[in-house]
Amino acid sequence: MERIFVLEPIWRRVWSQRRTILAMCVVAGLIGTIAAFVMPPWYRAEVVLLPPSETESGFGLASLVRGISVPGISIPTEGTPADIFLAVLGSRRVNEEIVSRFGLLKLYRKKLVEDGVRELLKHSRFKLTEAGTILITVEDRSPQRASEMGNMYVTLLDRFNREVRTTKGRRTREFIGTRMVETRLELDKAEQALADFQAKHKTLALSPEKSVAVETAANLYAQRAALQVRLGIVRNYTKSSTDEEVQILQKLAQLDQQLGALPETGLLQARLLRDVKTLEQVYILLSAQFEEARIDEARNVATVDVLDPATPPERKSRPRRMLLILGSGLLGAAVGISYALLRREYPSGSAVRSSAAG
Repeated sequence: MERIFVLEPIWRRVWSQRRTILAMCVVAGLIGTIAAFVMPPWYRAEVVLLPPSETESGFGLASLVRGISVPGISIPTEGTPADIFLAVLGSRRVNEEIVSRFGLLKLYRKKLVEDGVRELLKHSRFKLTEAGTILITVEDRSPQRASEMGNMYVTLLDRFNREVRTTKGRRTREFIGTRMVETRLELDKAEQALADFQAKHKTLALSPEKSVAVETAANLYAQRAALQVRLGIVRNYTKSSTDEEVQILQKLAQLDQQLGALPETGLLQARLLRDVKTLEQVYILLSAQFEEARIDEARNVATVDVLDPATPPERKSRPRRMLLILGSGLLGAAVGISYALLRREYPSGSAVRSSAAG
């Protein structure tokens, strides 16, 4: 009963100002309706990319660009290829080109490119979904332009990946080419030294046991030389230590242990023959890597798999007119009720006269 008596004056105040409250609801609703139809519509286009993967063992995109200093792009030192895709999409380098291609400075009414990029990033979203796909969302006042901008992000991402792959292929080819020339010269010298030794001493062929030992040592030395070349390539295009570099160093340590356990033949001929076979194996491995680098440099294959390309959206994303109108009406009602509760009530004129007569 006490609650009823407490709430009764509040309800009387609200009811006494019902016309004012209703008027405020109507006015706020009208303002919201006008704003809902006057505000320009925004359309949202979406692109879905399949999750990227490391297609090249040891020299995939993530292992390649991780640690590289690329102007305008902050590459994470750790993370998956998808994380690197997201970093490239949100980079200043890519978004500046989007701003330039679509004339967004004029549309956003900005003077500086930096402000245009900041405004573009407010209307663009890049995220990794639970399914592992990459979702690119772009919002614009034109549905056609929104879809074109979404697809342009994919084009620029693919172009960046190809440029990185081509750069890696060129650097690798140049590095391995130099080593091939050096190895060829060393092989010629080793073959000449072996031929001179055999001609001078009229030596016979090695025993089967020594031949097997020489072949084993040659293969291990060749593997070691190939790993050193690969280590040089990795250190050539990265600015900090990477997981790949650590793995190569571990493999080199294992090969050194195996080489240390091999028996010494004790023969100069065996050593000369081992050097020749080792350099031959190294040259064969370098030739294979050189051809692979040339293929990488000339490869022109798409690096991004698009699951759903962007299409012009048929429905606007905002403003949501009904929500805006209802929200305005509720806001007007809240303001009217607050006015009714906070309004100071004055005694009526008859009450004042009767009190004066008394």
